[in-house]
Amino acid sequence: INKFSAFDRKNYFYPDLPQGYQISQLYHPIVGEGEVFVEMGDGTARMVRIERIHLEQDAGKSVHDMDPNNSFVDLNRTGVALMEIVSRPDIRGPEEAAAYVTKLRQIMQYLGTCDGNMQNGSLRADVNVSVCRPGDYERYQTSQDFGDLGTRCEIKNMNSMRFMQAAIDFEARRQIAILEDGGSVKQETRLYDVEKNETRS
Repeated sequence: INKFSAFDRKNYFYPDLPQGYQISQLYHPIVGEGEVFVEMGDGTARMVRIERIHLEQDAGKSVHDMDPNNSFVDLNRTGVALMEIVSRPDIRGPEEAAAYVTKLRQIMQYLGTCDGNMQNGSLRADVNVSVCRPGDYERYQTSQDFGDLGTRCEIKNMNSMRFMQAAIDFEARRQIAILEDGGSVKQETRLYDVEKNETRS
């Protein structure tokens, strides 16, 4: 935990943030680097590095599945304080991602900082998915150059372990298909459609 932390005003326009800015901790977060050891189903343990933990205002919730032609915004949670945990790209698949979020939930429930209820939105995960060629991940571990990991796409506000794993699996397959066809992955934010089991921009 850092002895000094400070809040910053991040200005941007997006429909789920009507005030036009967000109070966050861009430069001086409340918690610095750390690591979490995650037990996998096969008995092995994986280390996931935490880059930072910062406090910020929550934004609204964009709703895309109520009407086929319109999107809506739920502003009930706008301005509520949240704790964001930023992880390093050490997770290598859907199962590891779910195990990591499960471990974080256990820690936060023990500390009393979060009830861990994903259904009610108390705990959500934004997942960044990229694919790389065999050997590139090992090269990244030495170089720490994100360029070795491929272009990432972010899937926001995952509120279920099962859906999170399905979204990661679909997105990885989508990116592989693009690259195998000779195309290039565009960095973007995508949403996961539960009913169609697909991500889309």
